[in-house]
Amino acid sequence: MVTAIILAAGFSRRFGKEKLLMKLDGKPMITHVIETIIKSDFKEIILVYQNEEIKKIAENYNVKHVYNQSSITGMSSSLKCAIMEASETDAYMFINGDQPFVDSQVIEELITTFNNRKESIIVPRYDGERGNPVIFGSNWKDDFLRITGDIGGRNIIKDNKEEVYYLDISESKWGLDIDTKEDYLIIKELTDNE
Repeated sequence: MVTAIILAAGFSRRFGKEKLLMKLDGKPMITHVIETIIKSDFKEIILVYQNEEIKKIAENYNVKHVYNQSSITGMSSSLKCAIMEASETDAYMFINGDQPFVDSQVIEELITTFNNRKESIIVPRYDGERGNPVIFGSNWKDDFLRITGDIGGRNIIKDNKEEVYYLDISESKWGLDIDTKEDYLIIKELTDNE
């Protein structure tokens, strides 16, 4: 089974304030992500946070949460925090908290692909561009525990191309994430027009 790890401990520096609490369709962005993830069959779901409001939202959904006291050092600390907290698992799916359109269909396709392929890293592609969420087999656990800074799993993917399977996703909207206020306004307009 796969463990879901929701990465929600960033500082939203480019955005200027806590973007995961910004409302889309009447609720905080992180809520959209959590509601999608809990629909799927994961071994466990772990949300990594540094903001108490995000912790409260996770608690409302009975999602296991872990505080990243080292979040200032970058994304690698969140990955390590979650992996250390996770039970034994076949794989980790890393989901960005700023990807409100992530869809349960994508989640299920990624899990099914992981279960049916020999490759141990499954990466979605939206319009030919690598995206998230990504599944890494548990055989990469030690590699994640060694990374530093704000890199995430990019270098693991880059250095192990033979272990990567790219899954083309038909709906590019599902891969959108929010880094800036301009991104937020574009995505807010998309949700307002649905």
